[in-house]
Amino acid sequence: QAPQPLRAHLCLLPLCSRSLSPPRAQSCSAESESVEMAGRPINSDLRKQMQKAIVKHSDMVGEMRTEVIDTISGCIDKFNGAEGVNFEAATRLIKETLDKQYGFNWHVAIGKGFSFDVTAQNGTLLYGFYQTELAILVFKC
Repeated sequence: QAPQPLRAHLCLLPLCSRSLSPPRAQSCSAESESVEMAGRPINSDLRKQMQKAIVKHSDMVGEMRTEVIDTISGCIDKFNGAEGVNFEAATRLIKETLDKQYGFNWHVAIGKGFSFDVTAQNGTLLYGFYQTELAILVFKC
């Protein structure tokens, strides 16, 4: 028996929960191509190695989780420019891609400081971080 869709409630609030908050990073000048974390700069080569989504919580099956992570990474990289990530365009592309692959009613939230309380369809929730500073929430309802 297929899982039945549940009603979703998405509430984006200012950061209020330590357990769900992304690690804080402070940017250096744009010319140095490095980021400061804990007072020490991280060079650009190491930062490129960190360009993988880290899953904090997911109830997706393994293959689906891997495909969603690859979609997230590709979409964020596509809209990452000199001014930073274009959140709106990246979010829209992730949603459209997931709608085509897995059916409609996917929801995506990307940001640097938010909390959430959602009810999602079983096997469709993913919460993680990208480049240690962007929080990503993906779910279907």
